Amino acid sequence: MGGAGQFGVDAETLKGLAGRFDREAKELEKPVAAFSATADIGQAFGLLGACDGAADKYRQLLQHTSKVLGQLPHVLRNDAERLRVSAANYTASDQAALDQVQSVKPGGDA
Repeated sequence: MGGAGQFGVDAETLKGLAGRFDREAKELEKPVAAFSATADIGQAFGLLGACDGAADKYRQLLQHTSKVLGQLPHVLRNDAERLRVSAANYTASDQAALDQVQSVKPGGDA
């Protein structure tokens, strides 16, 4: 990172964060699958719940929750990939700026 008033991005930090997103996505897969496989409302609402629609509403909410949780590892992996692309873009931009500065200096890379 640069001095006061300058903007800089540490590409290695972005890559590290991407790796962490990948690890978290992998760690979430099993608990999410277990939740989705075992989630059930059973007889919690009884006859009254069936009559007033509460059981169906709860079942829909549970299905929606399972679906969204199932997408979370995919979202984290996509974000990790975008972080890696950003890191590569920042690195390329920094190199292009350095090459430009060196090309205008007398003597080339001095």
